[in-house]
Amino acid sequence: MTNCALLITKQYERELENKIEAFLHSKQHTKTHSIQLVMVTTNGITENEQAKDVNQNIILDDLF
Repeated sequence: MTNCALLITKQYERELENKIEAFLHSKQHTKTHSIQLVMVTTNGITENEQAKDVNQNIILDDLF
């Protein structure tokens, strides 16, 4: 656990994009599915160019 916000690097952004692409091409995906990138973090996300694709950020305080 950390007290810092999550920093999405260019490498991590590519990993997330690869996971989305893998799901898009999987048998579990149909055209009726909408893919949303939702991050659940303890202290939020650092705003930067790589964080632009995150649709929703849920922080620990939101859960309690």
